[in-house]
Amino acid sequence: MERIILEVVLIGALIIINGLFSMTEIAVVSARRMRLQGAAGEGSKGAAAAIELQERPERFLSAVQIGITLVGILSGAFGGAFLSQEVSALVATVPALEPYSASIGFGLVILVITYFSLVVGELVPKNIALNMPEAVATTFSRPMRFVSKLTAPVVWLLSRSTRLILGIFRVSEATDSVMTEDEIRAHIAQGTETGVFHSSEQELIESVLRLDDLRATALMTSRVKIEWINLDDDPETIKNRLGESGFSRLPAGRGSLDELAGVIEKRDVLVQMLEGKDLDLAASLREPTFVPETVTVLELLALFRSTASDVVFIVDEFGSIEGLVTLKDVLEEIVGDFPIGGAVQGSVFVREDGSMLIDGSLPVDEFLEAIGVKALPAGERGMYQTLAGFVLTRLERLPHEGDHFEWNGRRFEVMDMDGRRVDKVLVSTADYGST
Repeated sequence: MERIILEVVLIGALIIINGLFSMTEIAVVSARRMRLQGAAGEGSKGAAAAIELQERPERFLSAVQIGITLVGILSGAFGGAFLSQEVSALVATVPALEPYSASIGFGLVILVITYFSLVVGELVPKNIALNMPEAVATTFSRPMRFVSKLTAPVVWLLSRSTRLILGIFRVSEATDSVMTEDEIRAHIAQGTETGVFHSSEQELIESVLRLDDLRATALMTSRVKIEWINLDDDPETIKNRLGESGFSRLPAGRGSLDELAGVIEKRDVLVQMLEGKDLDLAASLREPTFVPETVTVLELLALFRSTASDVVFIVDEFGSIEGLVTLKDVLEEIVGDFPIGGAVQGSVFVREDGSMLIDGSLPVDEFLEAIGVKALPAGERGMYQTLAGFVLTRLERLPHEGDHFEWNGRRFEVMDMDGRRVDKVLVSTADYGST
């Protein structure tokens, strides 16, 4: 009887050791690096050991696999070779079961060991590790690091053998995959669902992620909408223009916007007037900043951070000015429109019947988001930057008020033209116009 108890205790200890290996493996893999670094910075040696194991996962995981395999072999050996004999002897004391005592004893031992191996050696430890990965990793990483170093020669032999066999079959070893932007978005969305992120935080992060895919031309105020000062005008006309404009700074050119001389700060002009000085626009001009039409919004943001200017002019390949973008435009792309004059100036107006009146200058990505479409057809991506460009592409001519077409289950109707520019577009369901 004492021998049975000893063997049961020994097998139980092996199962617990298996559980520790499994628990530490899951904990180290699942532990958040930032939390471990914070704990290590506060002097936790266990956290530092966990970080070291994360940096060399192939050695650590191989050591764990060796330990688990060895424990499994020993448990099977003791259970099958020794404990099953003792249990079979006990079963044989029942006359009716004596002919089957060996099979019954062996089956009972395997069944019990398998049950406790799964519950105590795998399921419970792994669930504990998933619930508190940093705490478990900090506690058990130091002894696991010792085991990893102890098994280093065996790990090296196994690694060389694996590479040799893979080489025979011309299979390359797996490399760590780089997390894609879509995977990052999925993780953020999952974090929002579980309450880690607020929905507004998710929107901000996604706005920042798309800055590198968005051209500055999608945010620019087009040339036809730019208010500017003609330096060839008389001083009184220039003063009236400055007074009528609602902007704090205006581009200034000589006869044409392409002959841009600089940007006038209305504040500087006001100071001159308050001091009773004659109008000296040359003293108020700021050096203009030019960027090509291919620049992205992320590159533009970096430019704003490195220069004192908060307005840049976009030029095409021929050097003509296409439009301008301000720092405010970039910030609104990230956080949304700012209130102007006490009211929010929206580019999308949703009517009572569910149709939408949309500004033609609305960037394509915002237009698609407004109507609930994920992306443009592959052949049209990058062809245009605004809803107006989308309409021109679909009609294949200069639109007129009342022109309409259908796309993706929706009806698009040109409601207003500002000269040759598409100003307002009505978007509704495809059957809207026929009712």
